[in-house]
Order: sequence, then structure tokens, then C-alpha cells
Amino acid sequence: MRDFRAYTSSKIREQLIQEGRKSYLLIFKKAAKNLPKQQYRIWKEDFHPIALLSEEWFEQKMNYMHFNPVRKGFVELAEHWKYSSARNWLFDDNNIITLDKHILGGEG
Repeated sequence: MRDFRAYTSSKIREQLIQEGRKSYLLIFKKAAKNLPKQQYRIWKEDFHPIALLSEEWFEQKMNYMHFNPVRKGFVELAEHWKYSSARNWLFDDNNIITLDKHILGGEG
């Protein structure tokens, strides 16, 4: 998990810098203000893994992730969030995120 977070933090930061998304970078910079070795903090400190032992659990957790931007008021529909895998599931859109839906229990 440490390696995943380090890798994705780096890639997210690079993408935000490339796109000039200064407001997000400022948020992540403020989150790291008390961390001497970090300029930006993308991920929260805690991590509590949950085994997805059934398709019901998988769907519940996937829906939770997909609808977070909707609940926060960033978009009206989950598939409108650029970085959401909802786009993959609904439109088979793999432009941003590529999923192997066969492995994840989908029809792909």
C-alpha cells in the first residue's frame, strides 16, 4: 500500500502541475504543512483494508467511491467526474483509467 500511495501521489501531483490545477495543489500543500519531508499530502494517514468477499460488498464499495463527488456537490452524475471509474462501467471509457472488468467481476 505504501508503494501504491507513493506512486499515485507522484502521478497525481505531476498531472495537477501539468494541468495548472493550482487550487488542488494548494489544498494538498496545506495538508502537508506539518510534515517535514513532504511538500504535498495526497492520501490520508490511516488505512483500513476491507476484504471484498462478495459481489454485494464490491458493488457497495464501488458505488460509495463513484458517488463521493456527487455527494460533495462537484458533479451531478458520477460519470461526470473525470477520474471516476463510473465512466468505465457505464460507457466503457478507458481514456483516463483502464479497468479489467473481467477480473473485477464485470462483463468485460
